[in-house]
Amino acid sequence: MKKSISVSVHPMLLACALLALSGLALADEFTETLDAAAAAYADGDIKAASEELTYASQLLQSMKAGQFADMLPEPLDGWTREVNTEATAAMGMFGGGTTATGEYSNGSERFEITMMADNPSMMSMASMLSNPQMMASMGEIIRIQRQSFVNQDGELTGMVDGRVLIQASGSASQEDIVAHLETINFRGFD
Repeated sequence: MKKSISVSVHPMLLACALLALSGLALADEFTETLDAAAAAYADGDIKAASEELTYASQLLQSMKAGQFADMLPEPLDGWTREVNTEATAAMGMFGGGTTATGEYSNGSERFEITMMADNPSMMSMASMLSNPQMMASMGEIIRIQRQSFVNQDGELTGMVDGRVLIQASGSASQEDIVAHLETINFRGFD
């Protein structure tokens, strides 16, 4: 004969245990850094708190760069892509912002698509690349999904939403480069 044992757990105790476990699961380097900053502040160590917050900001920039890199087009059939987001760290010297570069290759030809966003030094370019007359004086205008790009000797440059600069160039044909650019979700930059 089998005996069954019944254990009764108070619902509030169970809820607290689940919350504690979920907190452990959600802990990451960013939240740990914020906790360290708060602890340093509570101990009166303002210098350490400031350093922790600076590091937390760098972690957020890295996360943002990763999300930004997801906006790069996937390689089309026959092409490969390598993504580089490391230039985002250097953007701090130029006023901040985010950048990501996709390096595309099909074995014999290659090109790069570089995207930069939210950098104050790009504001002068934004005014030029948002003005159709200025763009026309710079080179041939190519329209991709209602976005204007200027072709200057094979380098395509466009500004999306007045804050995202996209440049594409390389040894690949313009048709291959444009085909990749056509797959970008430009509305995703909002």
